[in-house]
Amino acid sequence: MTIIIGVFGLAESTRRTLSFAYADPSLWTAYTAPFVHFSAEHLAGNVAVFLLVSGAFYALSRHARTPWLFLSALVAALSIFPVTLSLLNLAVPRDAVTYGFSGVNMALVGFLPVAIGRYIEANRGEPIDTTLLLTAFFLSISGIAILAVPQSALTFAVGTAGVALSVLFGGSFVRHERRLANSHDRWRASASDPVVIVGTGTWILLLATAFPQTVAAGGSVTNVYVHFVGYALGFMTAYLAHEWEFFENRVKKRVDAGRPGSS
Repeated sequence: MTIIIGVFGLAESTRRTLSFAYADPSLWTAYTAPFVHFSAEHLAGNVAVFLLVSGAFYALSRHARTPWLFLSALVAALSIFPVTLSLLNLAVPRDAVTYGFSGVNMALVGFLPVAIGRYIEANRGEPIDTTLLLTAFFLSISGIAILAVPQSALTFAVGTAGVALSVLFGGSFVRHERRLANSHDRWRASASDPVVIVGTGTWILLLATAFPQTVAAGGSVTNVYVHFVGYALGFMTAYLAHEWEFFENRVKKRVDAGRPGSS
């Protein structure tokens, strides 16, 4: 946040040169644009979202003893995601400029379902079937497409596909859980866990506010495309790191060592 606030203190003319222009893109402005804001309200909103998502993310990672997930997400948020999201904006040609940290914030929001899953795994002392994470992701995508953004043929198609995939993965998860002893009691305990409730509530709240029905106001347009891409990019990055056991092994690998809560 120090970088964002520092950039906001620069002259407006300097900040404009740091914005990402679709008609004249560069790697430098692709990196700098997410740190640029032109109003105190825009800056304050993104700072507030960052503090909320990073606070929930840190709490989940600390309780699950997986600090690598939180730290790697922050490193990616300050290095890889800004350039990636700016360049992916070029997929939708337009004569405009883009700026602001909201896309990077949404990438961090995409990490939350995986952080919640890691926390539940640590508490259960055994891995959860990862189809639950895919169910949560595709269900959230369908919710965004159907309930949040302005309706169109594309959003209807995305929403329908999201529902179908969430049902597919959700059914697989339920079948897997039915084969486990005491599964119902364990999930009831997880559902009443304050950390899970706060983490899930933060995830839902930020998704709801990131995709408004009205995208144009005050001469500017909310870039819901980069919000969506940021969220999807963050989730897939976290999901693959979790599934492929990057950095640290998952709970299953350490149960026999007498440390079922570690990960």
